[in-house]
Amino acid sequence: SMAASLESILSRLLVPDNAVIAQATQELKEAYKDPNIVQHLWQVLCVSENVQVRQYSALLLRKKLFRLRCWKRLSFQTHHALKSGLLQKITSEQEKPVVMAICQLVAVIAKHECQRTPWTELQQLLSELMHSKSIAKCTLGFHMASVISSVAPEVFSNHFKPLFKFFGECLQSCGDEQICFYVIKSMTALVSFIGTDDANCFQVLIPQVMEVIRRLASSSEDKAVEALELFDELIDSEIAILLPHIRPLIKLCLEIAGDTRKGEVLRVRAMSVLSWMINVKKKAIVKHKLIPELLDVLFPIMEEVSPGDQTEEEEEDEHSSQSPSACAAQLIDTMALHLPPEKLLPPLLQHVDKLVKSDKPSQRRAAYLAIAVIAEGCSEAIRQKHLAMSVRAICEGILDKDAQVRNAALFALGQFADFLQPDVGKYANQVMPILLNHLGQTAELMAQTRKDPPNLTKTFYALETFCESLEGALVSYLPDVMHQVLLFLSAPSYRAHELAISAIGSAANATKEYMLPYFPEIIGRLKHYLREHLSEQNAVIRTQAIDTLGCLARTIGASNFLPMAPECVELGLHLISAVDDPDLRRSTYGMFASVSSVLKADMTKYLEPILDHMFTSLQSTEGVVTQPADTSGASFQLFDDLVESDDEAAEVDTDGVDGASDDDDTDDDNEQSCTVANAYLEEKEDTCVAIAEMAENIGPAFAPHLEKCFMEVYQIAAYPAPDVQKAALSCLGQLTVVLFKSASHAGDNDLVSISDSSKAASMLIAKLVEVAHFEREREVVLAALETLGLVINELKSIAFESDEQVHIVVDLVKSAFNKELKSQYADNEIEDSDEQDEAEYDGLLVQMAGDLVPAMAKALPAERFAPYMAGLLPLFMGKLKKQSSTTDKSYAVGTLAEAAEGLGERGIAPFCRPLLQVFLNAMRDKDSEVRSNAVFGLGVLIRNAPGILEPEYPTLLEALSTMLAREDNRRAMDNICGAVAKLILVGVSVVPVGQIFPVLLEQLPLQEDYEENASVFHCICYLYGLKHEEFIRNIPSILRIILRVIHTGQITEETRINLLHLLKSMHISIPQQVQAILQVCTPEEQQRFHTVLEEF
Repeated sequence: SMAASLESILSRLLVPDNAVIAQATQELKEAYKDPNIVQHLWQVLCVSENVQVRQYSALLLRKKLFRLRCWKRLSFQTHHALKSGLLQKITSEQEKPVVMAICQLVAVIAKHECQRTPWTELQQLLSELMHSKSIAKCTLGFHMASVISSVAPEVFSNHFKPLFKFFGECLQSCGDEQICFYVIKSMTALVSFIGTDDANCFQVLIPQVMEVIRRLASSSEDKAVEALELFDELIDSEIAILLPHIRPLIKLCLEIAGDTRKGEVLRVRAMSVLSWMINVKKKAIVKHKLIPELLDVLFPIMEEVSPGDQTEEEEEDEHSSQSPSACAAQLIDTMALHLPPEKLLPPLLQHVDKLVKSDKPSQRRAAYLAIAVIAEGCSEAIRQKHLAMSVRAICEGILDKDAQVRNAALFALGQFADFLQPDVGKYANQVMPILLNHLGQTAELMAQTRKDPPNLTKTFYALETFCESLEGALVSYLPDVMHQVLLFLSAPSYRAHELAISAIGSAANATKEYMLPYFPEIIGRLKHYLREHLSEQNAVIRTQAIDTLGCLARTIGASNFLPMAPECVELGLHLISAVDDPDLRRSTYGMFASVSSVLKADMTKYLEPILDHMFTSLQSTEGVVTQPADTSGASFQLFDDLVESDDEAAEVDTDGVDGASDDDDTDDDNEQSCTVANAYLEEKEDTCVAIAEMAENIGPAFAPHLEKCFMEVYQIAAYPAPDVQKAALSCLGQLTVVLFKSASHAGDNDLVSISDSSKAASMLIAKLVEVAHFEREREVVLAALETLGLVINELKSIAFESDEQVHIVVDLVKSAFNKELKSQYADNEIEDSDEQDEAEYDGLLVQMAGDLVPAMAKALPAERFAPYMAGLLPLFMGKLKKQSSTTDKSYAVGTLAEAAEGLGERGIAPFCRPLLQVFLNAMRDKDSEVRSNAVFGLGVLIRNAPGILEPEYPTLLEALSTMLAREDNRRAMDNICGAVAKLILVGVSVVPVGQIFPVLLEQLPLQEDYEENASVFHCICYLYGLKHEEFIRNIPSILRIILRVIHTGQITEETRINLLHLLKSMHISIPQQVQAILQVCTPEEQQRFHTVLEEF
């Protein structure tokens, strides 16, 4: 019979012999052509003695019937026979794998039947089994419920309240762990279907679920790991259900994570739930005062050293290995990014202070790991209060006798250099000798042992990032650095070569043309790797060599690199055509972008092939790995695809009859989770960066390619990986700016017009505003805001084709200040916490949105922007309350000052009074930066609203002189000088110049805020033009002040020319006086005066 031959085919598919399998596969394809294949498979399931064959036939039936249309194609009799037969079979079948396969099949049929009428027999059977006194039957019932919940939740959708009540009774009173586990699995599958009225019934189950997980964690860890998924689901879609349970949930996770007797997988899983909680429920964590408890558990976990952490390779990156220790460090990193520093740092630094002094290396290592991972999220707070102490501690750590402690300290130094420049550079004289000494010891160790020492990677990470953060200050250390680094290029180690070549790139970025003496030797060393046919290890080094070649092209000086430039481009094009490797493409694109800074318009002849490669990289779906969501029956996967595709072919043939209406069969079986291999993501990201850089370097000659580049990058502006999306948005911004500049120079270039740039800007602004509103990832929103700022600052009013665009940007600013963006949602339930309690990055997001206000004020004519300003002013006022943080006050005052500057004389009138009040109040603040911003703002008002402010001049003078008498901050004093100069310029006839001008001169020359020099010297030249008595009375001081600044970078070219005219004029009109003053000047000053005269 057909069933018998089908059974024989299936049994041969299970034989471990490829030839037999191939033959059976062929036969099964034939058998599938039989229109009664479903009945035959059903028969095999009923009669076969072989467990695996029964399991396989159930699996094939499920695949065959998965689509609704395949089910509908069967006769009513077959439906009836299958449904009643399966329900009998499921209770009589003894073998667990077969029962599981039948459950999956029943669930698929239940899903189809829901579309028509309820399958009451299934619901009766479920109820009977789940209420049964027999543990075996009850377990089967709950297992079926969990499978149906995940495949066909509709079966339960009208019965949630009684179902959840029953779940509660079970969790409460049933001691059987397997049954409770199935209850939690069912709950997890149903989370996304809960309506608001069912949420309460669900919420009351959470404490019982936590109790079950606590038990599972002791008896069956893999079940506990799976049960914790319920919280992932809730955090993702129904966070409100967890709100009342945050404290106990965090305690449960900490209890599991901190228990060293538990397995690593479970502990890491518990920490990942904690990580999500910190991400989305930060205010609740602060409110419940959970930070100290978290740290008390996490520090001891960081002290654990798992076997993997011992070796250099495993410990390559604190974040890559999933040991509990690495996870705990990552969790502290997350806390630093999402929690307010003033709540996190005090308890954290208590731990660090204690552990740094410990005699246990593992504790010292934990202290340095903690210092390293807070560098990014708490950078401002560290900068203000803890930098000197941290750097001192890190230097001690690099000298530690234990290799792992040294490693953690080097990692910390690298992080500080990454996130705390330029401030960290002030400590170069403490850090560099220690670092270079350590580098030397590492080289010696390599020479002795002939293998990579355990600190190699972290040593170079610290060296590179620190050197790069020093910029020009590295020049004095360059000979020592290059001497050490070039030694590593001779070491017997691929890894050392790769790291050394990378370090050369960093040194070049910092010291620019000072690298010239080493250039020939470096190029000689790199050439060895710049070839097509290389071993696998050398191919990795080749990628790095191309990166470094790019750094040299950008920094060594265009004329020095020019002779090599064409050869580099040709080599790059040859390599990416010959070798298929995303890392190679990524680094080569970067090199092309760097070389374009040397070749400029001469790069155009290579653009066609280069951009073709780049567009292919942007469009490519390579590296996208799809994993089928359902891998039950994984042992039979070999045959899955074959049956599926054949099945499809059969369907297409017979589908004409009932086709079109059946779009309701979503193919969950093919629901696949997507992961993209990192190298391919980095390739897309770096392609965007390279396109933007080339467009900028090549300038108007790039114009013919702008539109195509814009459209290609626009296609990935919503790419699901944050780094790619950020790079795409930023690239679109730069392309729009280049388009605008090309159109503005369009004399010789009619390919682009201003209206093109206006269109591009309008498309881009709409996209950026949308991303800023709806994107969850904070870093992507920051990138969108930064790009908006760029486009508005560069294109000015061209960015705003219509008032609609102004409107949507203004709206975005308001939403950001009111915490209404999707990336700010996480915490909106808890309203009683004050403004100050936020992570630095959350504050940054609001600030970047606020920066768009002065940008628009400067970009738009006053009559277009002033109407919006009235609605924006209160947002900034909200940051000027008594209890506001210094950062907020300083930001609000500074931004309002810039907005006042942008509004200009034509737009300032309606806002003059409220702003004057803000600035006068802030001039008395205890923080010097707030005062400095305020007095700068006052100067802006004095210049832009002379008519309105004239009655206030005495008050303003009083405020300025009171402030000057007390002020000890140099920048603030410079801003006072600027304001006084502006006051004299607008009110020379009404203010007592005799009292204030000499005081102004006493403070000159300015020492920090050189931008105020424009106003100060404008005032001096203006008084000279009036032949004002105060000018004549103070000629000696004025002359010496001018001579001190005339040849410095402290003044603009325009100011310099005005001062040259002034000196020349004085020399002609009052020669005796000038000569008499020069007699008492220093020889340098006399020399400068004569040089000035010669300049004319």
